[in-house]
Amino acid sequence: MNIKKIIALIMCVVLVVMCSGCSLDFFSVESLLSPPVQSGKNGEVQKAFNTLMKDKMVQLKTPASGDYQTAFVLYDINADGIDEALVFYSDTSVESTVRMALLECVDDEWMISADIKGAGSGVFDICFNDLDGDGFSEIFVSWSLFDNKITRVVSVYEPLFTNDGAFTLESIGSEYCNTKSFLDFNGDLKNDLVIVYIDDTAEIQKSILRFFSLSPEKQLVKYSEINIDSSITSVESISSDVIKAGDKSYSRLFIDCLKNEKMMFTDMVYWDVENSKPVRGLTEPNITTVRNSKILSRDIDNDGNIEIPVITTLKGDSKQFSLTDYDNVYTFTLLKWIDVKGDNHQDNVQTLYNPLEEYLLRFSWNGRISIRYDSVQTALLFCEWNEANKSYGDELFSIAYREVKDDAPYGEILYECDEGVYYYEITDDGADYGITEDILISSFIKV
Repeated sequence: MNIKKIIALIMCVVLVVMCSGCSLDFFSVESLLSPPVQSGKNGEVQKAFNTLMKDKMVQLKTPASGDYQTAFVLYDINADGIDEALVFYSDTSVESTVRMALLECVDDEWMISADIKGAGSGVFDICFNDLDGDGFSEIFVSWSLFDNKITRVVSVYEPLFTNDGAFTLESIGSEYCNTKSFLDFNGDLKNDLVIVYIDDTAEIQKSILRFFSLSPEKQLVKYSEINIDSSITSVESISSDVIKAGDKSYSRLFIDCLKNEKMMFTDMVYWDVENSKPVRGLTEPNITTVRNSKILSRDIDNDGNIEIPVITTLKGDSKQFSLTDYDNVYTFTLLKWIDVKGDNHQDNVQTLYNPLEEYLLRFSWNGRISIRYDSVQTALLFCEWNEANKSYGDELFSIAYREVKDDAPYGEILYECDEGVYYYEITDDGADYGITEDILISSFIKV
């Protein structure tokens, strides 16, 4: 690039900056969208915030995850039927720490009711939940720390009403966390804040599961905690169910964890009703529930209880179970789903997992049917398997995926989603074997 082109480019950049002025309109319009909202309200809030912050060097901060990935969050915090606005920003002329401003509309005019300094350089997520059942949602903001990618600080804010009727926010607690969830774990019919914190500050890492509720004085109080498997690098999901034991019932938590980039396992904790404390339900879950696929625990058989996927042996030619595509290696695996009560594992359902096209297929034919991938048709073929001779027999059915419905259609439609279409074909040999459309459709699970 010659010197004239460089100078021209610099002048264009300067002109754009000068034309933008100091208004927040310089920032991405998309960061101001927060569905569902009333028409025009985002614009009102933006204009008011521009005016209120005109003397500051404001940079909007958009949450990185969660349901509210916008710098402006509209929510009825004080339950008066009118949305308030939370705005995440930093004043770059002073510091890089994120702030949260509460804007309230009073007599058709937006005003700042609170301006709170956050606990990090960014916002990971924001959510709302009513922990004490008083009809007012607490605000939970996870602040991203300056030098840590997985550990965050979750701060909890409570709506506060003064004697003169003014409305603001009060910080009622902050905790380190890697993952959080809301559920009633101790059976008091109120949601708890459940936190997984991976403490790597000591020589030996610890993973801690903590449970919080709100006290009558509106403070965040930890009512219990328990150490879980120490080999967790991050948590993908926390799910829960309720198990009945005689005339009592207790909650179980399933913590789906990454052991490393390729391996996942599930730890389980249940609430001991008699002793009012959490108890670990598995010993060495990083061994007994490990799998090389990021499949989360779920109620696979729709019986109301969550099962854990565990890798098991798929009969067939193991050379056919892996596929290299654009330097990525995809391994087709067989998972057995176990219902865990203590350390008693009960095989429930088996599913074949296709990581390339992201689906599970209930698979009750292991040892009689095996698989191989047809890279020409880009289809997974299911064939008879002769265990004695270690050889493939007749093709019975196949499943293929297409990103566009009309792009090289393949047989009959098995499943449609926004990303694409899954097709199936049943051969004459497959029909004789007993494979039917109903079996395939009822066995298919998109993940």
